[in-house]
Amino acid sequence: MGTVKSKNNFMSHLPTSESILGRHDGGCWVWHLKRNISIAPSHLAFVFMALGIISLLIGLGFYWVGASFVLPFSFVEIAVLVIAYFYNAIHANDYEKLIVDGNSIKIESKIGFKITQTQLVRSLTRVDTLRHMNEIIHLRQGVKYSYFGKFVHANLRPLLAKKISERLHLR
Repeated sequence: MGTVKSKNNFMSHLPTSESILGRHDGGCWVWHLKRNISIAPSHLAFVFMALGIISLLIGLGFYWVGASFVLPFSFVEIAVLVIAYFYNAIHANDYEKLIVDGNSIKIESKIGFKITQTQLVRSLTRVDTLRHMNEIIHLRQGVKYSYFGKFVHANLRPLLAKKISERLHLR
């Protein structure tokens, strides 16, 4: 017979990294979350280039034997590969950063070309409880709010919210 693990037991066995626990940097706490990319943009360029060349060779082969309608679709496929590569390259450096320093909280996020920064007062800010495990963390100061934790696996968000809340109330 097998044993059933509860969610809390499962989460206690997950490896925690500096991005979840935070890093004490001088007089402040810092969480720096980055997008998890499995292949460097330069390697991805070679993979997409190889796929494009194969598609072009197949299209030229069909064109050579008389099926001329295949070649335009090869060009469309190459165009889609180029668009996908640039989309991936633009978002490869996306990040979120939360800094708890003195009585201020600074939240910075970069998604594509857009950088947003929010500053909250530490003593007036609260970390909203996650209703569902998949929800992103809400940092709220009255009507002013910000989201954090987009680049953390959903199973680790409750632990991240707990650590941020602990650091906000720790003086």
